[in-house]
Amino acid sequence: MASGIYAIAHIGHLKLYAGDASKIQVTWPLLLAQLNSGTYPNAALQEVWNQQGDKRRFTFHTKPNIIGDTAIVGIEQLVDDA
Repeated sequence: MASGIYAIAHIGHLKLYAGDASKIQVTWPLLLAQLNSGTYPNAALQEVWNQQGDKRRFTFHTKPNIIGDTAIVGIEQLVDDA
C-alpha cells in the first residue's frame, strides 16, 4: 500500500469511515492498534468498533479497491477521519 485514501466500511449499516494517510503502509497497523486499544481519534468509529466486540463486521479498503465500486462510491453517510 502506498500513500492515499482508505475507507473502513461497517457491513450491514451503510456507514463508511474515510480518511487519508501519507504512508498507508505505516499508518494501517497503527490505525488497527488504535481501534483495538480504544484510542482511535474518530469517536463515532471507535464507539461502533467497541460495541461490536468479537462480532465486528468491517471491511478495509484503499482507493484502488473502491474507486469503481458503485455500492460504496456515492454513499451519503460519510464520517471524515479528521
